[in-house]
Amino acid sequence: MDILKFTVTFFITIVNFLVLYLVLKKLLFKPVTNFMDARAKKIKDSLSDAAIMKKQAQEMAALYEGLMAKADAEAERVVKEGEDRAKAEAKALLEKAQADAAETRRHGEEAAEREREKGRQELASDIAAFAAEVAGKLIGRAASAEDTRAAEHLVRELEAGRAR
Repeated sequence: MDILKFTVTFFITIVNFLVLYLVLKKLLFKPVTNFMDARAKKIKDSLSDAAIMKKQAQEMAALYEGLMAKADAEAERVVKEGEDRAKAEAKALLEKAQADAAETRRHGEEAAEREREKGRQELASDIAAFAAEVAGKLIGRAASAEDTRAAEHLVRELEAGRAR
């Protein structure tokens, strides 16, 4: 028994197989290999581009965080500056209000002193006139202008002595 029988069909099959292999290699293997190489290159380029973009995104994120920290610090500085300015303005307003109040009080005290002095002079004149009138009634004659002046002079001397 011949297990391996090599007949012409076997050789034709081998030739057919070789021709098919060469035709497929020429028509199919090279384009598929080129396609696969191009696809691999495209994937490799995409991965490279993705890595570059990731690095750029990280740099931008770091820049953004730096800018945000800087903006926060600037905002804090502006707020503190505003608070300090407001405190200074409030202090200046308070000092001005206190100065105005002191000035108003001083004017009021001066006005009160003038009124007191005016009242004292009027009272002295009234007392002198009353004293001259009483003295005139006691001696039995009407008080003259000279008597009134003398009484005023006496009242002023008494006041001056009491003020010392």
